[in-house]
Amino acid sequence: MVWMRHADDTKNMKWVLGLLIALFFMAMIFLQFLAAAVICFAATVVGLQILYLDRAGKKLVFQNNRIRKRLLYGGDSSWELVFKNEGLPIWNGQLKIWFHDAVEPKGDSAVSYGDLVEVDLPFTIGSKQTIEIDVPITGKRRGLSRIQKMELLIAHPFGEGSITLEYQPAILHEQLVFPKLQKYPFRYTPSRQKPGQFNLQHTLFDDAFQPIGTRDYVSTDQFNQIHWKASVRMQQYQTKIFSTVANESMLFALNVSAFYGTIHDLEDRIEELASYIENCFSAGVPYAVAVNIRSAGKMPYLYLSTGLGQKQRHQALELLSIISKNNATLPYRTMLGHLDMHIELPYTTYLLTDTPSDALRFITKWSGQTELTVLPSRKERDLA
Repeated sequence: MVWMRHADDTKNMKWVLGLLIALFFMAMIFLQFLAAAVICFAATVVGLQILYLDRAGKKLVFQNNRIRKRLLYGGDSSWELVFKNEGLPIWNGQLKIWFHDAVEPKGDSAVSYGDLVEVDLPFTIGSKQTIEIDVPITGKRRGLSRIQKMELLIAHPFGEGSITLEYQPAILHEQLVFPKLQKYPFRYTPSRQKPGQFNLQHTLFDDAFQPIGTRDYVSTDQFNQIHWKASVRMQQYQTKIFSTVANESMLFALNVSAFYGTIHDLEDRIEELASYIENCFSAGVPYAVAVNIRSAGKMPYLYLSTGLGQKQRHQALELLSIISKNNATLPYRTMLGHLDMHIELPYTTYLLTDTPSDALRFITKWSGQTELTVLPSRKERDLA
């Protein structure tokens, strides 16, 4: 059953209907035809009311499509609720929804209950009609918001009584609020010894797919680097000049574990890492992200492999957005040990942890393999 019906008032109306039928027969026995007519009219109204409340909403369909919207902190979005009615019309109904407070509705119609926000909406739909109800919302804080519960209150249009329809399946609409993007300073140095795709004045590698000019041929140049058309024009051998490239890939390993829970400054840490990701996106630098939150799959923790561009930025911000203080964590040294065995370290690695002692073994080992930097919390850096 998609909608669970709660109709406590109908029991009282059935008792009233039974009483009216008994009074009708008594009026007929004593030949009180006027009273019988009045009682018959009242019984008809009550019977129609019971029939309406029993059938209203039985063919109401909520289009529960999987929808995930993404918005920035303070950005605008909306819940889009689509209903289709093939049964009796519903007038002056009241729709109630409860959702997580990562987003908040616009206006003063909402009531908060802990981490949930309740919104009451007017609801009217005719027979064989489809309507869409938009609930405008604003990103309040980082996190994932789902509609936890939805109820529809249907009142009888001509008398007392009502029923409540409670939607049973899990509602698949989600709002994902990205972390607040701060402007933290961030510096990095590309590698001159590893081939990559970033221009650098002094490097050992050239990009054969990016010729930028020509020069006169010398005896040490390779034969396949001669630019033949330019040589014909200049009547002298010309050698292609290629763009010099370097490697700039990075790895961010964030530690959110503290004893049996998460760190106290979880939001600040996530906002800091989000700002570094935004800087990498602006500069076109590839990066990978690892967070010691337990996850199912090939990697037993949250991990985003190396990439760049808009898609990588969205995936990284989504990964940071779903982290909650209630998630199960993994020891930081366990995650670093798994990374050490299963991935090739990039040129630059940043360990974001307030307890470097947990990673001392890997700090010593990785210092000779990568440009390693340990970043404590910004508060500790400011005090230092």
